[in-house]
Amino acid sequence: MRTIRATGLRSALLGLAALCPAIGWAALGDNLASVQTDGARMKATLRTIAASGYTVHELQLPTGTLVREYLDANSTVFAVSWRGPFKPDLRQLLGQYFDTYSTAPRNAGSTRSHMAIDGASLVMRSAGHLRAQLGLAYVPQLTPAGVNPEALP
Repeated sequence: MRTIRATGLRSALLGLAALCPAIGWAALGDNLASVQTDGARMKATLRTIAASGYTVHELQLPTGTLVREYLDANSTVFAVSWRGPFKPDLRQLLGQYFDTYSTAPRNAGSTRSHMAIDGASLVMRSAGHLRAQLGLAYVPQLTPAGVNPEALP
């Protein structure tokens, strides 16, 4: 009887774990539909701001963290940024670029609290300390012409 319960519990946990990757932010390279879905799932307040050459979707999370997703004219996420008391789940936020982030060499001067990556397929800046995290990640190939990702609001 105990083995059946343990097996059932294990199956339920595996099923729940399979659903968890779907709960998160739109990742780099994803589209507008994923941004809207994420806002609803995260119980975030979603605000859209039109800018020259791109659109910003701001997700204000209940935890106080603000996630911004920058979409080009084709509604593809070319950059993401965050600011708030907690760093977001970078695996979710970076999506297919997470492995690049994980294995990329850090720039000289990077520390545990300040990190910079300048790769051909991913550029990332991150800084923070307890309850104050901020960062920016973008894909140079996806960035619209005339947009300077380092100057994004």
